[in-house]
Parts: sequence; structure tokens; C-alpha cells
Amino acid sequence: MKKVLVITALAIGAISCGQKNNKADVAAMDKAAKDTANFTTIQWIDSVADFGTVEAGKKVEVKFRFRNSGNKPLLLTEVRAGCGCTTPDYTKEPVAPGKEGWVTGVFNSEHQMGTVHKYIMVKSNTSNSGLEGNRLTFTGTVNNNQKLPEPVKVN
Repeated sequence: MKKVLVITALAIGAISCGQKNNKADVAAMDKAAKDTANFTTIQWIDSVADFGTVEAGKKVEVKFRFRNSGNKPLLLTEVRAGCGCTTPDYTKEPVAPGKEGWVTGVFNSEHQMGTVHKYIMVKSNTSNSGLEGNRLTFTGTVNNNQKLPEPVKVN
């Protein structure tokens, strides 16, 4: 119990002060997240999303929810998009057992066309996330309504 409180205090301390973590805070959170004695489990409520059809150039937000299904505080240690067209955000404070958190991605459809398949990778202090973490995927269709030039008729 004492370890759990120390880890939670470290995580909250690292997150406070305007989200500007110094290297020591990040290292402390990373160490706490890798300590297998403090692993928990994660249950993804949403791990796949379809944003439907969007016009090219628009931004779309997708949201994924998860629950801490274990008995220790859950820390998301790394959240990264699979490409530069998506900007991720996530619950930065420790998620208590039984509570929910979220990961979002803002997808910029500029320079995209047709059906897209994108992902966000999430690493956490969980025993059921694998070495690479959890892959959250989203799909949709980007509609580019540019009219094609009329074909030239040859006599």
C-alpha cells in the first residue's frame, strides 16, 4: 500500500505545475510504470472507432475510453499517433481502480483521400498491454469533392 501511495504521489507531482515535467519527474514515472509489483490491468471500452465520412481538410476527433480493471493506480506512460496527421491527448493523472479514463485523437484530413486506417499506440503500467502497448484504431472516409476536368472529345 505504501508503494502505491508513493507512485501515485510521484505521478501527481509530475503532472502538476502546468504539465511541464522535468527529466527527473519523467524518469520517476517511467520507473514506477515499469515496476511489475505495481502493474494493474486495463479494459478498453472503446478500442475501435469509425468517424464516418468527412470532407477533405476537416478535423475529426475520435475518443477511446478505458477502465482500470485492476487494483493499483493505472498510469498511461506513452501515447503516440501512428502518423503526423493525428494529434493524441489522454488522461494524464493516475486512474484509480474501477475508474475510467480516455484517449483522444484529432485527425486532420488534409492531404488524405478515400478510406483511411489510422492508429494510436498506448503504453501503460498494465500486465495485459503487451510489449508494444495497446493499439487503438480508427477508420473513416475522406471525401475530396474536387471535380475532375471534363474529358476532351476527339472527333
